[in-house]
Amino acid sequence: MLSIVTINKNNSKGLLRTINSLKKVQTRDFQWIFIDANSDDGSIELANKFSTKADILISEPDNGIYDAMNKGVALSNKKWIIFLNSGDELSENITTFESLDLNLEADLYLFGFKLNNKIRKPRPNIWRYWSLPTSHQAIIYARELLIKDKFNINYKLAADFEHYLRINKFPLKIIRKKITLIINEPYGSNSQLPKMLIEYKQALIENGVYSIWASLVFLIKNYYLSIVIKKGGS
Repeated sequence: MLSIVTINKNNSKGLLRTINSLKKVQTRDFQWIFIDANSDDGSIELANKFSTKADILISEPDNGIYDAMNKGVALSNKKWIIFLNSGDELSENITTFESLDLNLEADLYLFGFKLNNKIRKPRPNIWRYWSLPTSHQAIIYARELLIKDKFNINYKLAADFEHYLRINKFPLKIIRKKITLIINEPYGSNSQLPKMLIEYKQALIENGVYSIWASLVFLIKNYYLSIVIKKGGS
């Protein structure tokens, strides 16, 4: 039914939270794919203890998180794929995946997520011209969609956003559900955010969005970011 891809690099503490949340699923009706970047902090041992014969564990060098995600997709064998990276957790209300009632004819699902103790509902799909409609980890993809269109590893921070824009060039059956699916590990440091915004602008332009809108999104997000960083440092 579902392949869960977990990307990890020396985050054993976060991985333990991820694994503990998966243990709460009542029926082990999912395939777990663990893609690790040569960790040396005990992550491999944790993964080995949790995995079953049906799961796949790999620990080897890669070209970044999106390269690792492409590897995970290629190794998956279920109809649906979700990316639950080390540090991310399934929401406490998810005890079975059958309860999600996934429609075989859909291309992807947008679920809600929790970040910093705040629950956020999925936005309408048109929100993609500003940002992802929900957290990337709160999206369940049809495997065929990811096999056909891989993540562009030339993007280091926003390949998930670029990929979402690219697949939406074609008609998709997208279903929004207000269920909170995952609890996000807090995002990376503020120092990475300006670089990510540059990639957002590039992704919008490369996928046919007018450059004037892409530039406006970039300017507004930069302004908002400067306020957030200033408040965080005060």
